Amino acid sequence: MKILCIGGDARMLYAADYLSAERLFMGNFPEPSGKFEAVALPVPLTKDGESINAPLAKTSITFNIILQYAEKNARIFAGGSCEKLEKLCRESGFELVNYFASEGFTLKNAALTAEAAASILSQNGDGALLGAKALITGYGRIARFLGKYLKTFGAEVTIAARNPAARAGAELCGYRAVDISEIGGNFDYCANTVPAHILPEDFFGSIGAYMELATLDGAREKLLCGENGAKYIAAGGLPGKYFPKTAGKFIAEEINRLIDYR
Repeated sequence: MKILCIGGDARMLYAADYLSAERLFMGNFPEPSGKFEAVALPVPLTKDGESINAPLAKTSITFNIILQYAEKNARIFAGGSCEKLEKLCRESGFELVNYFASEGFTLKNAALTAEAAASILSQNGDGALLGAKALITGYGRIARFLGKYLKTFGAEVTIAARNPAARAGAELCGYRAVDISEIGGNFDYCANTVPAHILPEDFFGSIGAYMELATLDGAREKLLCGENGAKYIAAGGLPGKYFPKTAGKFIAEEINRLIDYR
């Protein structure tokens, strides 16, 4: 299958290599020619809902570029979805396949995020992870992997979650678990995986470092960290920043799986 990769960060460079695909606006590569049976778009797909996420491109890349290169009935593999892309595919007869919706791929991506997060935390405190007190808010995929990594390094891990089933699951894995409203005590590290402002202001005086892993504006938390002497760590897009080769391989493997599955 002839595939064109459009946009993305270093992950898509590696994904293109694994897929033996051509690249568009990935740097100083020549523009491709002809039409393609499949187009691979990055993860995250877009940051504004109007254009393809393309931090390596010299100019903005709109979704309409797909019309120039995609064959009739082409398959569009995207690391997410948005109204603009869905409408374009619907009106043009393209098959839109959201590979980010795959549970297997999402788990792999979460594992990479957690590994990078653990490494970053180990370098942003006055002491080692061994014996450190770490709080993780939420108990989704990233939190579960991160808890395992931190526990392996000898940290005392507390999980804060609203869902009683999540807390029970955390306790069965050997963690201390509390409701978010019951968070108390001092922590060397706090890693937030909940896309909401859930922590009270006075909490930030009891932590050494705060890591924002959720997809939200962390301006409030950054300000509160500064006011209370805690280190603020913005940690978005970690797989692409720390493990682009492995992350790109996972993207390519998932796209190949979806191609073979058809």
